[in-house]
Order: sequence, then structure tokens, then C-alpha cells
Amino acid sequence: MSATLPDGIPHSFPFRLVERVETDASGTFAVVASTASGFLMRGGLVPVTLVAEALAQAILLIHRPKCARDLRLVGLDRVELLEDVAAGDRLEVRVSEAGVLGGLRRYSCEARRGGRLAAKAEVTVTG
Repeated sequence: MSATLPDGIPHSFPFRLVERVETDASGTFAVVASTASGFLMRGGLVPVTLVAEALAQAILLIHRPKCARDLRLVGLDRVELLEDVAAGDRLEVRVSEAGVLGGLRRYSCEARRGGRLAAKAEVTVTG
């Protein structure tokens, strides 16, 4: 497995939720290893809104746009948190393009923890 630090995300601490990109035999995925542990130090559960944000940020790394600063989040659909996510959990996020309509792009995002599906969402962006 190889890993690279994310340089395509305009977010900075504490809003940068994706830690690095890795590749394996099945493709590329983004790793959310700290999962907001920087400001959830009490070991509490990560809110579904932050998990959804991590899924959206993974798009910037896996399907790199020409200019990340021009990319805008348009919608989050079918967001599901299937397991509790705690600060410090390692999530492996895989992203696949689901469709394009004009300037809109829709992605299907899945986060796995320990091989089990922990969260999923459909994310629409423009830019």
C-alpha cells in the first residue's frame, strides 16, 4: 500500500477531515483516520454532519477537479450513518462517479471501518 498526503483540499484544521490517500489492488481510497479527533478530544461520537463532510472531502482527493477552489458542494442525498463513528476511527472512503449533468457531478461515497460499511452518501458538486 502506498500513501500520499492530501494537497488538493482547501480546508485547514480543524475542518480538514481527510488525512491521506492510499492505493491498493482494488483502487484508490481516501483515509479519514483522525475523524475530527482534533476538536473531539473527549472521545465522543462524530456527528453525521462531519462524517458526510469527510465523504465530500474525499471527492477532492480521489476525483481531483482542475481547481478545487472552484468546486462547490451542491447537495447531500441519502446520507446514512450505519455505525457509530468515534474520534480516532479509521475510515476508508471510496468514491465513484454516479453521473454528470451539465456542470453538476454526482458521486456515490462509502466509508468502511474494519471492512464493514459505516456510512454512505450521494454527493453532488458543481465547478
